[in-house]
Amino acid sequence: MLGKNKYSFTVLTPTFNRAKYLPPLFESLKAQTFKDFEWVIVDDGSIDETESIVSGFKMIAPFPIRYVWKKNGGKHTAINLGARMAEGFFFAIMDDDDLYVPSALERFLYHWESIPAKKKNEFLGVCGLFKYDSGKIVGTQFPNDVLDTDDIELRIRYRVKGDKISVIRLDVMREFPFPENLGRFVTESIVWNRMAQRYKTRFVNEVFAIKKYQPGGLTDQGRALRVYNCKSSRLSHYELLSTHRKLPFDIAVRTYSNFIRYSLHEKIGWRGQVKEVPSKMFWLLCYPIGYGLAYRDRRLLRYLQNQGRELEKEC
Repeated sequence: MLGKNKYSFTVLTPTFNRAKYLPPLFESLKAQTFKDFEWVIVDDGSIDETESIVSGFKMIAPFPIRYVWKKNGGKHTAINLGARMAEGFFFAIMDDDDLYVPSALERFLYHWESIPAKKKNEFLGVCGLFKYDSGKIVGTQFPNDVLDTDDIELRIRYRVKGDKISVIRLDVMREFPFPENLGRFVTESIVWNRMAQRYKTRFVNEVFAIKKYQPGGLTDQGRALRVYNCKSSRLSHYELLSTHRKLPFDIAVRTYSNFIRYSLHEKIGWRGQVKEVPSKMFWLLCYPIGYGLAYRDRRLLRYLQNQGRELEKEC
C-alpha cells in the first residue's frame, strides 16, 4: 500500500454491453503476482448480462471488486466516476477486451519505486507497452529503455506511435477529469495533453498488457466518432496548438488541418477560426487540407447512414 490510500492500485474497467470480454480480463487479474489492488467496474448502461457475470466474479475473486451501473454517457464519464470511487494510489484504466500480463502491476510498482523520492512529485506515473497475441509490439517502442518525458514530447519529439498502457497517480487523475460537456465521446488526448503540461511520465520498454481490438469497439469506430463528436476533436487540436510548444512542420500541418477540419464540422467559419490560431499564415497554408478532410468525412458519414450504421451525433 502506498501513502494513505487503501490499495496500491485501482484497476478501472469502463464497459458497455461487452460482458463476454470480461472473463479473460478477470483471469488476468487473478493471475497477478502483486495482490494489493481493487477492481472497479463502471457499467455505462449495459443491457446485457454484465451485472450477473460480475456477481459471479465477486464470489470467487481473491481481490475486492466493486461494480456500479450508470446511465449511458460515454467512456469518459465512466472514467470520471471510477476515479471518484477509486481507493488506490495508482489509477489504471484497463479496457474490457485487453489483458494484463501476470507481472504487470508488480512491474509498474517496481518502475515507480525506481524514481528518486525527491522527484516523484514531478511524475504522474509509469507507462509501458502493449503487445498483440502474436507477440508483436503495438505501435513503436520508446527510444530508450527508460525515458522520462511528458506525453506531448513523446509524440512530437520522439515520434512514438500506437496505444500504450499506463498507471497514473489517483490524485493527478482527479486533478484532470474528462470534460463532460463535449458530447458522448471525448478523445483521451485532451486529458493526457493537459497532464503533460504539468507532469512527466516514466516510459519503459516493457510489455505490461495484451491488446485485443474488437470489431465494433471505439477503436474500430474511431474516425466516425471523432467527426460526430467534433467539439471534443476540435478542442484536442486547439489545445495542442495553444501549448506554444514548437511543433515539427509535419505535426503542425496535421494539427492545423485537423483543427480546421473539425471547426468546419462544428460550423465555425474562417473568421472564427482565424481569431483562435497562433499563426494565421500557417492556418491559411493548411486550410485546403482541412477542407478536403472535412469533405472526405462527409462522404464517410453518408456511407454510414446508407448502411444504417449512423452513430449518435453531437455536432
